[in-house]
Amino acid sequence: MLIMIRVLSNAAIEYDIKQDLRKEIEKNLQNVSMENRDLKISEDFLYENDNVHFLIIDNELQIVAGEYSDNVMEELQNLAIKNKTSHAVICDGEKYYVRDVRIQGSGIKNCLYIRGFIRKADADSSYRAIELISYLCIVGVLCIILICELFLSKRISTELKNMCQTAEQIGSNLDMSQRIKYNNQFKEIAVLAQANNRMLDRMEQTFQMQEQFTSDVAHELRTPVSVVMAQCQYARGKDIGREGYEEALEVIYRQSRKIEQIITQLLNFSRLDQDRVQLQEELLDLVEIVESVCESIQEKAQGGILLRLHMQDAVTVGDIGLIIIVVQNLVTNAIKFSEKGGQVDVSTGTEQDWVYVKVRDYGIGIEPEHLESIFRRFYQCDTSRNAEGFGLGLPLCEKIAQKHGGRIEVVSEVGKGSAFTLYLPQK
Repeated sequence: MLIMIRVLSNAAIEYDIKQDLRKEIEKNLQNVSMENRDLKISEDFLYENDNVHFLIIDNELQIVAGEYSDNVMEELQNLAIKNKTSHAVICDGEKYYVRDVRIQGSGIKNCLYIRGFIRKADADSSYRAIELISYLCIVGVLCIILICELFLSKRISTELKNMCQTAEQIGSNLDMSQRIKYNNQFKEIAVLAQANNRMLDRMEQTFQMQEQFTSDVAHELRTPVSVVMAQCQYARGKDIGREGYEEALEVIYRQSRKIEQIITQLLNFSRLDQDRVQLQEELLDLVEIVESVCESIQEKAQGGILLRLHMQDAVTVGDIGLIIIVVQNLVTNAIKFSEKGGQVDVSTGTEQDWVYVKVRDYGIGIEPEHLESIFRRFYQCDTSRNAEGFGLGLPLCEKIAQKHGGRIEVVSEVGKGSAFTLYLPQK
């Protein structure tokens, strides 16, 4: 960069010297004139001004007025005339700039010229002082920039060091409650810290969900296992007869079935979470699926619950086995939370780019504070009225709906019932 500045400054200096030489000659040219072929030189004519020397010569290089200095006399005296052209010449090891301008009115044979010349070293002195000041300013600016960079780099490195220390502490003690602190002085570091904190939020939430999941699984499995062990001890402790053994085996079978259902649904969740379930896509007639599922459930329904069907054409593409699971869960839940002798409305249809299955019950409804949690695994709004369930049905339904690119929406009002709607993309 300094070399480029040096080259450009030299070019600029040379250009300025030539321009100043031209202006000085044009100014001095006004002080000479020709009258009847005689040269008239005004008293204002300057033979030297601002290190520029002037003299008048004819076309044969003879001096008419003024004189050369001794050190340049021979070289400049023999220098050919170039009208209105500035050029450089080396005299006695020094560089000079010379310009000749013809005096208007002088004859053709005896043409007169004003010759101006200036030594480059004399003109350079002021320019070099400016150049030196420029270099000093550049060095000063670079020093200031370097100091600022060192200061900023130290501040940035301190911020990054604190972030690394916090990350190492989190990695060593697994305390996901810690967060990376930042002072918002550097936007990029703030963005990085925010991204890391958001990642830590998700990780903390994931760990909490994992801990809660482990606790919920243990809780759900403990009850049936305890019942099974109690029945085994009861059967082994004394002679209870054939009827007692059959009763104990019946209890053990029911609890084992419950354990099997929990494990089956957990495996389904695991496969869906890890995308290990390959959808067996085929054309699905939701009307046919709903009618088949409702017919089967109606036969087993207790408490006189009536299923009322409102069918409109609804066709999509998906895995029939998984969609049947969703419909069964939604209808079974609606029956479970309906009053004896009540009714459940099941309808199908299309809505914009979606097909839907809507299950509406008129039972006890869901409290508003529970609506956001009902799709959480093992979550139960009221275990006293849901003794047969274990909080995996709705989460599994939501997971299957998402796998098909759909969703489940719920609307509920306490004392008036709930409506669950499965939406799937229309094909």
